[in-house]
Amino acid sequence: MIDISVKNMKGVGAKTAEYLDKLGIGTIRQLLKHYPIRYLEYKPPTKIAEVNRDEEIVIKATISKNISLTGSNKKIATTKLTDYIDVIDVIWYNSPYLRATLKQGESYVFVGRFSKRSKNTLEHPIVYTIEEYEKKIGGFKPVYALTAGINNNAMEKLIKLSFDYIDDKDFEEYLPQSILEKFLLESRILAIRNIHSPKNKSKLFEAKKRLAFDDFFRFLYGMNLLKNKRLRIKSKNIISNEVRYVEEIKAVLPFNLTKSQENVIEEILNDMSSGIVTNRLVQGDVGSGKTIVALICLYLAVKSGFQGVVMVPTEVLAKQHFKSMSEILNKLENPPQIGILTGSMTKKEHLIVYEKIEKGEIDIVIGTHALLVENVKFKKLGLVVTDEQHRFGVRQRSTLSDKGEDVHVLVMSATPIPRTLAIILYGDLDISTIETKPVGRLPIKNAVITEEDREKAYKHILLEIKKGHQSYIICPMVEESENIEAENVLDYGKKIADKFSQNCKVEVLHGRMHQKEKDDIMSRYLNKEIDILVSTTVIEVGVDVPNATVIMIENAERFGLATLHQLRGRVGRSELQSYAIFVRTSNSNIAKKRLEIIGNSNDGFYIASRDLVLRGPGELFGLAQSGELDFGIADIYNDNDIFDMAKKAVDMIQCGDMGDEEMEKLEIKINNYMDLHYKKLAL
Repeated sequence: MIDISVKNMKGVGAKTAEYLDKLGIGTIRQLLKHYPIRYLEYKPPTKIAEVNRDEEIVIKATISKNISLTGSNKKIATTKLTDYIDVIDVIWYNSPYLRATLKQGESYVFVGRFSKRSKNTLEHPIVYTIEEYEKKIGGFKPVYALTAGINNNAMEKLIKLSFDYIDDKDFEEYLPQSILEKFLLESRILAIRNIHSPKNKSKLFEAKKRLAFDDFFRFLYGMNLLKNKRLRIKSKNIISNEVRYVEEIKAVLPFNLTKSQENVIEEILNDMSSGIVTNRLVQGDVGSGKTIVALICLYLAVKSGFQGVVMVPTEVLAKQHFKSMSEILNKLENPPQIGILTGSMTKKEHLIVYEKIEKGEIDIVIGTHALLVENVKFKKLGLVVTDEQHRFGVRQRSTLSDKGEDVHVLVMSATPIPRTLAIILYGDLDISTIETKPVGRLPIKNAVITEEDREKAYKHILLEIKKGHQSYIICPMVEESENIEAENVLDYGKKIADKFSQNCKVEVLHGRMHQKEKDDIMSRYLNKEIDILVSTTVIEVGVDVPNATVIMIENAERFGLATLHQLRGRVGRSELQSYAIFVRTSNSNIAKKRLEIIGNSNDGFYIASRDLVLRGPGELFGLAQSGELDFGIADIYNDNDIFDMAKKAVDMIQCGDMGDEEMEKLEIKINNYMDLHYKKLAL
């Protein structure tokens, strides 16, 4: 019965069905999964004088004046309420019927908010009889996402009605009893009932726990099925993990690898030599040495007879990787042939590179989106590395790996992601983390300052420039805005050029410039032709400029903590002592609290986890409207404890907590669930 149309429900006509369809509700199952977005607690009523006029209030009051009807078609109802000490106005819209139902001199309970226009006018409150409300105290009223044509009361009635059309079989248990008992989970049908009409906080907590557990469990189990399916795919592309090849390239490195880098390289090479296609995320904080890890893996691919490719988001980055990798590889006795392919190259240059790639004369090619065109054909592609992968779409990455057969894929990310989110975003990828930075890198010294200290910061920048070093100054905007008080990069660039004109060369960089112009400025900055680069966040993921030792970020409170950390990572790229100066222009407590976190920590993973709590996922990862985290009720940013329970449950079942027949049934249910809910997941 649960999958029948809502049109079959008593009292649901064509118009109501049309409104529900706008909310994505076509069946009783979908109606029951339309969970409340929040709850109103039925609190004991208070006196008018005691209420907080900026929050939702509950008062017991008497109607002291007959209801008046005004407005077009007399649809606006107004009157006065009193608790015999204070008097307030009240207004309802489109509610002329209230004149016949609410009588002068009668007392009721009113639940609502004061108007933003008048702190003495209660606007469109819900009205209860005193007896009716007393029965509800301590319970919760669900509040639903709505559309024009359906109000909250109507939605609540529809959902209550839907329970008449289902039975326990519709929510048959799919988890083994041992899991239910271990994690103290209530039945699915009870959770559904309690999530829509919880009688107290305890009932609400248990319902949310069970439903969130189901969201996480089914997702994680589904990801395991995908991963196991991938692990059953055999690959002819065996990339050697011979120690002698690793030692060859380590011998020409200008530094020693960290223990963390060594461990990650070993994980990747074990994958690629196993006969199974590798799909691995390598994440590490800014400056942790991911590029060298990629280079060693590429070298091993070449020594095994394959070609490798690195795709990066910008030409400047491609040129830098080409230069730094060439310098290392050319020290080898028999260096691999390395090539570069970018959009700004001439047609003739493109054709030459295409031909060399197809003939196998280029072993490792580094490039931008230019690698994705049909003309790029590899002789024997074995390994694809995508750097800063969040700048590329999923289709673009698969287009590249589809240029070979059973190609191994490494995804490099410098955006530190808390463990829970990493598992969800990269569900069927194996995850490696580089946890330490190269030896010899000094911790960046941080300073959070106010506008009064700006001159001191300029003096510090000038001091570093006199030592032969360079500096970044970051602004949040390109041009001045009437609505926002924040430094803009164009005006600020002129100001800095005037202030430092006698001593150094200043340039401005922003995202509205043509790519060629941006690349030219970054190349000149890299070649030490520019002393101070005044920029927007376009340099957040930029080139490696070892000589840059100061980054000053204006209006720092306007950026997310993760963005500030990425920006800070533009300095501290060498053995030179580096500095990050965060200019706070707001006195709000939240601004002070957030900048205190970045000022006291250089740990990107800690900062990212705090940013999730303070700013939420939408701003941090751009996922709010992406449809990629389509959980019914689970909150991946706040339900870590439930997530951990679900992960343990998946591991228990994988370790043999169920019989073969039960396991098969579970897999069918999970696969059906994944087909239904996670078609949009980019994995």
